[in-house]
Amino acid sequence: MMVGTLSPAGPGRSPVTALGLLAVLLSVLSGGADGQPCPAQCSCTGTTVDCHGQGLRSVPRNIPRNTERLDLNANNLTKITKADFAGLRHLRVLQLMENKITTIERGAFQDLKELERL
Repeated sequence: MMVGTLSPAGPGRSPVTALGLLAVLLSVLSGGADGQPCPAQCSCTGTTVDCHGQGLRSVPRNIPRNTERLDLNANNLTKITKADFAGLRHLRVLQLMENKITTIERGAFQDLKELERL
């Protein structure tokens, strides 16, 4: 008598389906709690966005709104505009060291009411 075996994905499920579900889950989680995408040049973990040392010339536009910590250190940023951090009301830590910033527009940080460290 032969005993049947179950696939690692469980009875009635193919391994391909399980891998597909895992890929979707990882995609959603990488965007942060509100499901927003992470900027292409950065990595996102929870409420932290890490864009350290990516050679960026400007602040990425699609930073998740729930971001609390943003690392833009060691890039080629030269200007900070009022629009760069608009809508990032939960931002607590903003790292801008080792850039080439020469211009900061008036009001660039005015929406950052929770900012503790710049």
